[in-house]
Amino acid sequence: MKFENITQIKVFIVILIAALSVIAIQAAKTVTKVDIVSEPTVENEWFKIAENIYQFRYQHHYTLFVTTSNGVVAFDPLSDEAAEHYVKAIKQVAPGQPLIAIIYTHWHIDHSSGARVLMRAFGDHIPVIAHERTLLKLKRWNDPDIVLPTKLIGDKGEALRFGNMDIELNYIGYGHTDTLLVARFPGSFFSPGLVFVVDFANNDAVGWQDLPGWYLGELIAMQQRLLKLDFDIVAFGHGLPGDKSTIRRQTGYYLNLITQAKLVLQQGLTEDEAVTHIAPRLKRYSDWRFYNKWFHLNIRGAYRWAQGIKDKA
Repeated sequence: MKFENITQIKVFIVILIAALSVIAIQAAKTVTKVDIVSEPTVENEWFKIAENIYQFRYQHHYTLFVTTSNGVVAFDPLSDEAAEHYVKAIKQVAPGQPLIAIIYTHWHIDHSSGARVLMRAFGDHIPVIAHERTLLKLKRWNDPDIVLPTKLIGDKGEALRFGNMDIELNYIGYGHTDTLLVARFPGSFFSPGLVFVVDFANNDAVGWQDLPGWYLGELIAMQQRLLKLDFDIVAFGHGLPGDKSTIRRQTGYYLNLITQAKLVLQQGLTEDEAVTHIAPRLKRYSDWRFYNKWFHLNIRGAYRWAQGIKDKA
């Protein structure tokens, strides 16, 4: 292309920038507008959420796998039953590609089970990556069917590279378990950044049951630390993808919950009275998932936490 004068060069640059901006905006639209907008109606499925990044769902558990120039990296296998379908999803997305790593987000067995099924399908010598305390917890759990981690990550986290894919594994707190890693996939001009968040935050959903073993102060701090990471999309372990505003809404929910719990304690109300008192004050969350099932239990859990149980690992 030949330019006659500086004005033509300037016009060309403006047009180029505008075109690249349109491409970037369109890319963001395609990854944030997931074509699944309601509760799942089938037992398992997979869908694309970003370039080379996919989510697999089995019942109400979600995991994530990525395709790289060297092969596939799979996160939480979930269970033996789930992993059978997980294998099919991976082979459908990346036929003939090897599985080059398995990453556990944390030690809980509803996420760390099933790796043996992946290994039967792809080979026995696949590295299993996890936080160093995940190994200790799984050794204590002593289930021979669960594959133990072979590469360990400390509290400082680690940046790994698989072919053309960078994956950061970050430890940001113990609000749910002191073994939990948050995976971050750095973005680029053409691809939004993404994080994979399991259990300690969700997409417009109340917490699980009466929040057993949850350190609510630290849980909120984890969510606030998460917001400091650079990302556009957040994939969850128990729900559809969201963005930073999704995390802010989740943090707001827990802040409101514990604020109300502290207030009723100051008023001398019992736990049963707290449920009756708080429920109508947080009715704004009535359209959230699991509200009818677990919201009153969430109030009880927050009440017990506010009674003086200190956050600790």
